Amino acid sequence: METPVRNRSSDQRPTGREEDPRERILLAAQQVFLDQGFELATVREITLRAGVNVSAINYYFGSKDELLAAVLDRVMQPYTEARVTALAAAEAAAHPSAPALGAIVEALVRPMVELSRDPDGARPLTRLIQQIRARPSEGTQRFFVSRVDPAVFQFIAAFERALPHLGRADIFWRYNFAIGAVMQVLIDSDPATHRLKRLSGNLCDTSADEQIIAQLVAFIGGGFLAPSATPSEPPVPRGR
Repeated sequence: METPVRNRSSDQRPTGREEDPRERILLAAQQVFLDQGFELATVREITLRAGVNVSAINYYFGSKDELLAAVLDRVMQPYTEARVTALAAAEAAAHPSAPALGAIVEALVRPMVELSRDPDGARPLTRLIQQIRARPSEGTQRFFVSRVDPAVFQFIAAFERALPHLGRADIFWRYNFAIGAVMQVLIDSDPATHRLKRLSGNLCDTSADEQIIAQLVAFIGGGFLAPSATPSEPPVPRGR
């Protein structure tokens, strides 16, 4: 299929992945989704930025929803795989015992902190996830079920082994709070605002990933160690 590109001078010929129309569409779509949000982003704007014709979206992806899923896969796959790899390493190091709570939390936190930052120091991944969470669709739901949830359940199982005194409901609650804490601090550490750094009067260096990781591991670990908040079922009276 023809996918015309913008005029380029002879010394600006695309090389490598830039020659791939599908890759150009993904890069353009990611930027448009970040700039305008998924709902306001148009296929026309994406194809203009990518330098392809409008029919290329359907040819390569089928629909705008599927394009969004492909963008999510492109930006989330590296850190999702890194989390699973880090958890497997923690479990192998502790075998046959369960890994320490701190090791599990760090496997959860470190990849997202380190891999969510782009070369300019911004956090496009967190902004993209924030938009998707605010306006979920059937396509994004399918993406999370198939591509993200399997990793989530691996972490739930690891936390259950490390914290056998907690019920499954507590583990799920605290896992969700943990992800919320990571998202919050990464959003507030984006160079566009440096909100946390500003609020703390530069006490919190949100440009330093190791400081962010250390604080998150301590905070999330403390949350998992808190007493259970799930009410116990009252004992069933027995007849005499």
